[in-house]
Amino acid sequence: QDVSRKFAPSRLARRIAVRCIMEVQVLKATGFDAERVPKGYTQPPKVAVPLASGFYIGLLMKQEQRAFDYHLLVHPGYSMFNPIAFDAGAYLDEALQYCRQNKVDSVMGFDCFPAMLASIIKEELGVAGPNSWSTFLCINKFYLRKTLTPGFGPIAPNASVPDSFPAVLKVSDTQFYVGTHIVRDRSEWDGAYADVKSGLMGAGVEARQEFYFKWGKKLGWPVDWSSKADVVLMHTEPCIQAVGEYQAEVVVQADGTLVVADTGDLDKPEGSPWIVAFKTPGTITFTPGLKEFLRGVAGKMSELGYRSGAMDIEFMRVKGDTEAYEVVEINSRYSYMGNYLHMGCPDGALRSSLHIEQQTPLEVRNLLNRTRLSLGADPSTLPCRDRPCVAKLALMVYTNKRGPLDEFFDCEALNGFVNDGTLDGWTGKIVYQRKEVTDFDLRQFGGWAKVGCMLATWENRQDDMNKKLAEIMKALFRGRDDLFLPVVLIDEDGPGPTKLAPDALQDPVQQKKPQTKPQTQEVANQAPPTCCTIS
Repeated sequence: QDVSRKFAPSRLARRIAVRCIMEVQVLKATGFDAERVPKGYTQPPKVAVPLASGFYIGLLMKQEQRAFDYHLLVHPGYSMFNPIAFDAGAYLDEALQYCRQNKVDSVMGFDCFPAMLASIIKEELGVAGPNSWSTFLCINKFYLRKTLTPGFGPIAPNASVPDSFPAVLKVSDTQFYVGTHIVRDRSEWDGAYADVKSGLMGAGVEARQEFYFKWGKKLGWPVDWSSKADVVLMHTEPCIQAVGEYQAEVVVQADGTLVVADTGDLDKPEGSPWIVAFKTPGTITFTPGLKEFLRGVAGKMSELGYRSGAMDIEFMRVKGDTEAYEVVEINSRYSYMGNYLHMGCPDGALRSSLHIEQQTPLEVRNLLNRTRLSLGADPSTLPCRDRPCVAKLALMVYTNKRGPLDEFFDCEALNGFVNDGTLDGWTGKIVYQRKEVTDFDLRQFGGWAKVGCMLATWENRQDDMNKKLAEIMKALFRGRDDLFLPVVLIDEDGPGPTKLAPDALQDPVQQKKPQTKPQTQEVANQAPPTCCTIS
């Protein structure tokens, strides 16, 4: 039944209910585009998208050049902030049945856990994309360590008390540092552990263990599980002593070719372990040592079956006189800077109308590349940056003040920055939504509570950006500068060219020329381009 007028602004959308577990919304192609659709198709391919969020659905509806039929397999009860409580088994049964009945051509997930489900469906259907085992290693940090970095440790399964501090407690099936606690000393351990056990691990644990045990055995994962109780969903590991934290977005094509799509910096205030800013493009220099490290990580993932997909490799440069790097985690998706708002905002988040009006035509960045990869084709474009002279920023706001938020945080000032276009948008966390900071909130980040995330698109000039950030933060906290973590952008290895290029990780003897000549960060200081290449 076509009910698109009720549920969507487009007549090309329709929504049907599936046994009260899953909702399906089909967004039809706006036309057949032979340049976008991989060779061999005469009709728009059918692409299933498990657990598509309301925000992504809104983006897709506004997509003006849609060359594929997107089947959005929605579940209103799923939240990336509480993923283990979600009934993955029942949902996957429905999603797999739907994909078979409707003969979809590919499956892709926008976020990490949806990508995990997509990989299982792909393997069952025999279509292109990363296999389930390599994707599981991305979603479960314990098995990633055991498989990819076996020398890193000691690793304590099921989050037993670590031998030394600082330590990091990590929970499976999460992203954006959800479920990650940096525990600085023994006095913080009991509280962090109790919060995780009563929070993310408070419901659905046995069902999730059973889910992975079932599919791991069926799909032949190389694990030594004898029962569901053997599946580890949380662990502790040493805290890496580092001089900088970064991100490399690597695309693995169907033939295993590695392409660097983008880089990012994850910045922290001096002396603090808490990330306050994510900035792309990154400032780290692509030295021979870094290339070798990233080539090893991405190459190993490719060998394990991660093909026709993008991954975010988060890594740190280790303190010391010798150049060395460690993997923090790997996310099985394009970066969340990958849409025209450049970071996901849930429904109801503040957005700058000025920023939205500038996005014409409405093109969801990397949607075409995501879709083509899921069909086994190479990305359509391979730019390192849409516009190298522009920085995309996600800026985290923390406070150490408990009590009613309005007493020390100026929500009206925040609205002003969004409305005048200084900020693209704002994503409020639970503290902001509740308008109060509690002791529980302060325990999540060692005495700091995360209020929310500011989104911005500014000229890529570090001094100017830091000056603007200082002014914004002081205004938000009513002139006080002792109630928040400073948000500062840092170039740890100093100014200079990054030597970034799409083929930076390819074997120099066997380099594969990209389909389009991308603009690299080496031209970041030249005149801005007159148009924006969409990737």
